[in-house]
Amino acid sequence: MEERREGGAPDLSGLRSYYPLRAARGLRTVLLGLIGLQVALAVSRLFGDPDTFDVVFAIVMLGGFAYLLCACFAWPPSTLLTTEGVGLRDGLPRYRTVPWSRVRTVRVEGGWYDTSALVLEDGRSRRLIGVPAGDARRLAEALDARAQR
Repeated sequence: MEERREGGAPDLSGLRSYYPLRAARGLRTVLLGLIGLQVALAVSRLFGDPDTFDVVFAIVMLGGFAYLLCACFAWPPSTLLTTEGVGLRDGLPRYRTVPWSRVRTVRVEGGWYDTSALVLEDGRSRRLIGVPAGDARRLAEALDARAQR
């Protein structure tokens, strides 16, 4: 016997659970090379005759580049579909989860919209990062079917 809850998870069959947004390989290589060059320059500031400004500036630069590397490679912007809700990550290590009960519909990319988005019950929207238009359309259909139950 199927339990029916208001605002429960839609049917996610046919959809992947994880949609990362990955930059093209060439862009990642160029980014990694530029960050490596900047890291080498920051470290060279420390081996010269550094004053307090050089040390603080180099530490801030190295910390910023470490964050950029993690945001691009370890924590890429992504969407995670689970039975509890939609997890959205945009360069930070943890997901912000939007429960299915707060999701009204999905606005599929096309026309005036360059990316698909969740439309929440209060009218605000959240981008579906990395989700192709076909999968967003499938999710919109599943949400419509859930609303008609």
